[in-house]
Amino acid sequence: MTGTLDSSGESKGLKTLGALIWLSLPATVVLYALAWNQLPARLATHFDFSGHANGWMSREGCVVFFILFATLMSATATWVLSRVRKPDPTAWALVTLFYIIVGILLWAERAIIAYNVEGRPVDVMPVFATGMIAAGIVMVIALGMRRGPQLPASTVLADEIHSSAIWAALMGLLTMLCASLLAKVPNTGLRLVMGLTLVIMLGATAMAWSGFHYLFTRAGVEIRMMGFRLRSIAAADITSYAVDHWKWLGGYGIRGAGNVRAYVWSNSGVRIQTNTGEVFLGHSDPKRIVRDLDKIVRQRQGPEATRI
Repeated sequence: MTGTLDSSGESKGLKTLGALIWLSLPATVVLYALAWNQLPARLATHFDFSGHANGWMSREGCVVFFILFATLMSATATWVLSRVRKPDPTAWALVTLFYIIVGILLWAERAIIAYNVEGRPVDVMPVFATGMIAAGIVMVIALGMRRGPQLPASTVLADEIHSSAIWAALMGLLTMLCASLLAKVPNTGLRLVMGLTLVIMLGATAMAWSGFHYLFTRAGVEIRMMGFRLRSIAAADITSYAVDHWKWLGGYGIRGAGNVRAYVWSNSGVRIQTNTGEVFLGHSDPKRIVRDLDKIVRQRQGPEATRI
């Protein structure tokens, strides 16, 4: 009973933080309202890493842009966090990341106003570094959470790979773009930040190319990525499974927080219900995954067992 109440309280707290992020909209309006009469009709709104202005907008267009951006971020945060039923460190890391992004957004607005009203210089590197480091930390936490215990060595029943050449090509192009920008950056500190970005992009490209490796054994299912064990699902923990459709709004790669995880590069796959939550395994031929899971169930329950 206590554990259930604690989980419910954490879930409500997470959803409350997701709702409070909408305060970024009135905060945006207040920032511009306080300085509106001092702002020129045309604002410098974009700056390079040296702090030089290289993009301009009307003040009305600037306000509309930031309100729309804040609305998009708030809606995304609310939607993502509303899907978390049992918060875990990944979920709390995500909400922290959302608040960091909103903080960066408000910092950018304040910096734009200060530059156009007072001529105060803009230094984008510390904020850019904060965002990239926060994203990296969330990634590390997500990879380390809900892996489950290592399954005992057992007979391999099936071996499947789920990858995407299209996503690998897209990530590869972004990686090359990042590398070309890195070569042009003169600042040492910024080079380190851009280097971290490049490492993340290289990892995403390799992940899409090599794909998720599903190993089906008598003991259960093990999900790997480039030799790293992402998740283990014991055979005894599987309660049901069925072919299902993955909505593109859910994103691709490693998705989910709380007691839900997805490993997906396409819009098809199999949704597995376990004693501890839900796992979605993406695959171009989901019926093969179902057949592989059937083998595990038959081995565990006997030849007369059938899929739920």
